[in-house]
Amino acid sequence: MDGKGEAFSFGTAFVLLPHLLVTARHVIEEFIRRGNRKPNSPEVALTFWAIQIAWKVNEHEYNIWEVTHTFISPHSDIAILKVRAYNDTAAAYTQWKTTQVNLEMPKVGESIIGFGFHSTSFAGSRFNPEGGLEHLELNDKAFSSRGAVKAVYPVRRDSCMLPFPCFEVDARFDHGMSGGLVINSQSELFGIICCGMNTDYSHAAMLWPMMGIVVDFDTFRTSPIEGCQPLLEFARLGFWKPRGWQKIRLTSPQDGLPAVTYLA
Repeated sequence: MDGKGEAFSFGTAFVLLPHLLVTARHVIEEFIRRGNRKPNSPEVALTFWAIQIAWKVNEHEYNIWEVTHTFISPHSDIAILKVRAYNDTAAAYTQWKTTQVNLEMPKVGESIIGFGFHSTSFAGSRFNPEGGLEHLELNDKAFSSRGAVKAVYPVRRDSCMLPFPCFEVDARFDHGMSGGLVINSQSELFGIICCGMNTDYSHAAMLWPMMGIVVDFDTFRTSPIEGCQPLLEFARLGFWKPRGWQKIRLTSPQDGLPAVTYLA
């Protein structure tokens, strides 16, 4: 909800691991920008959820997840969200659907499909005075777009708009699809929708920089590791096996944040 107490949707997220979602960093920054900032204070009050549509035969229901922690990449347009169940259907949800993650560099000519939602509105939804959701009416449009990789930028496309590793595709990514997943012809997740320039070409952030995101694993009840650790540590210890994780290196922390390098 924004500073006026009104609900809005700005982007898409997808499941990385149980209770961990991924979206675009600029989606979170937009939530912060619209947040309820206290007078003369840098603090922002935010209430936001991830809403998952679960289909059962010809019926659907909403799993509503409250975002409790946000972990942002300093190196790319990527953010990781930790969520917990907000409604009964989410609390009963156990079939987390994940896909193989590919951290390797895309290849020019490689086929892709991008998925996301746009034109989302909450007309008819009800909220209590504290900002809690009482009734949900969700109207949106799911969209997919096919294309191919046209250019790869291993370091950055430019120093202003896309200053991070990304790739260009000849597919249309509409406003609201930011944070959606991009898969290759092997159905592997290998990009995050970050920018739809026009109807002719769009851009996706590469995934490998997210391995440097520091996650507070103590916020998980049953985490196999403890404390604040880069996501790479989860793979290094064998609890998660994204393709190409061995090519990622973390160097000495700068301002407390590890620098991430991809070894070609």
